[in-house]
Amino acid sequence: MLEFLYNKIKSGVRKLDIKIERAKYGHIEKLPKEIEYFEGSMYEAILKSAEKYPNHTALEYFHMEVSYKDMIKKINHVAASLKALGVKKGERVTICMPNTPESVYAFYAVNEIGAVANMVHPLSSEKEIEDYLIQSESRVMLCVDVAYKKTENIIKNTNVEHLVVVSPARSMDFLVRFIFKLTKGRKNHVKKTQEVTTWDRFLLKGMSYSGDLHEHVDPHSPAVILYSGGTTGKSKGVILTSYNFNAQALGAKYLVSELLKPRYSMLSFLPNFHAFGLGVCIHIPLYCGMRVVLIPQFNAKKFKNYIKEYRINVIVGVPTAFEYLTRLKFGPRDLRRVKGAVSGGDVIPDSMKEKINNFFRDHGSKAIIQNGYGLTEAAGGMIFSERSIAGLSGTIGYPLPDSEAIIVDPNTLKPVDTGKDGEILVRGLTTMKGYLNNPKETEKAFVKVGTKKYLRTGDIGYVNEDGAVFFKSRLKRLIISKGYNVYPTNIEEVTLKCKSVEACACVGIPDEVRGEKICVFIVKKPDASERVIRKDLNKIYKKYLAKYELPRELKFIDELPKTKLAKVDFMALKSRG
Repeated sequence: MLEFLYNKIKSGVRKLDIKIERAKYGHIEKLPKEIEYFEGSMYEAILKSAEKYPNHTALEYFHMEVSYKDMIKKINHVAASLKALGVKKGERVTICMPNTPESVYAFYAVNEIGAVANMVHPLSSEKEIEDYLIQSESRVMLCVDVAYKKTENIIKNTNVEHLVVVSPARSMDFLVRFIFKLTKGRKNHVKKTQEVTTWDRFLLKGMSYSGDLHEHVDPHSPAVILYSGGTTGKSKGVILTSYNFNAQALGAKYLVSELLKPRYSMLSFLPNFHAFGLGVCIHIPLYCGMRVVLIPQFNAKKFKNYIKEYRINVIVGVPTAFEYLTRLKFGPRDLRRVKGAVSGGDVIPDSMKEKINNFFRDHGSKAIIQNGYGLTEAAGGMIFSERSIAGLSGTIGYPLPDSEAIIVDPNTLKPVDTGKDGEILVRGLTTMKGYLNNPKETEKAFVKVGTKKYLRTGDIGYVNEDGAVFFKSRLKRLIISKGYNVYPTNIEEVTLKCKSVEACACVGIPDEVRGEKICVFIVKKPDASERVIRKDLNKIYKKYLAKYELPRELKFIDELPKTKLAKVDFMALKSRG
């Protein structure tokens, strides 16, 4: 009762506060004076979509389609099976799967019964999986067969009593499933024991369950745990709520409504154990009645087929995926169905943005790259660029309705003037409850400015007079050379002006004289000459960079190293320096 009253008072204060804040934003005219946010679970939110669009396709997976009505039935079946295993309200259930229909059913089923979904990367190491299971105290784990062997080796060190294993081929049509099992699926044999079972046997348990499935929970209570490096680089569990994801979905409908129309299709290859993938590529489109095309493992060579065969309207991806798209051969009208493209998870240079936009236009699409910005601690997407400002250099967009971004000096934490660089701080309806079992790191992640509490992003940028946010650099990537602040993203943007450079990344290498020296790693285009590139870049750098920004080293490599989330691995490059 006290918690209910506290949340009511908190909500009232926030509404009053937001009315004052809204005057700052130039884009705000399109918003209603009052936004009524959904006060329910994520499951209840997509149930409303299913009631509104029962026969629309909700999920498509290797050309097998599932309607909204059938998706809810399958979610309910999984929920019954979880109940049959004794999963209780508030308990944490680990889901370790790629983007498959079973992962979607599992995620919303866990939410339906009031449990907490602990989302884990299937390619995590044994030690990482063990750590995530121990941190979450999970008794039940739903796991893709690819991760089964690793899990089998460490399960005895955890609280897991039930391990349910499923093949990514289960929801494929017969022929595709047969081919998959002959090739990739041959080695993934599961030893069935009292603790280990298959997905089909798991579902059989649900058929005999006769109790109530739905548990009413406070939408502000923990619903999801995602893992992030946070502020220190050590992996931590980020606790998010149904309200975080539902508020994000509704806010996105106001900011980028042209991309979120019912029946539109969204290509979902960003993984569900990543906040941007789960929130923006799965929950938002299902919240809006769209068709979600699930890709369990992204294959760049099949990118063209994904877009054409699945009649994709909206592409959400990381910059490397869009850059690869421009290398593919399409006919002049092949991209005509693509209505929009959202890039997130990493910085996209202006030159690359222009290249991609031209590529869309030359192949029949009016889409342009629109940025999405966020962090795991804010449910993935908290700032989106409307089409009207998407072309501005460095912009990442406007905060979601009833959210705010301010800029402070990263050392003093005092607000800086409009247009001045500083650390981006955010607050709003999508920010986390905190880190799992880690109050010290939770406290460090937030800071008070005046009377308000903000989440530190660790990113450098500025806000203009209209409230649009512009990104400059990761605070962790900021290079300090001879006392000067050097932004690696600016040097990368200038480096890409050389037509013989395919890709590049700039890092700071420890140096006794300068503190850090500026090093640029370069991937040259086929048949390009290193000598000619060095000569061209020397001219380009002198024209576009200040003396203190000039790179001290250029290193040529075959390809930029990537993290498991397809971002450039800057730490790996630093070690090469």
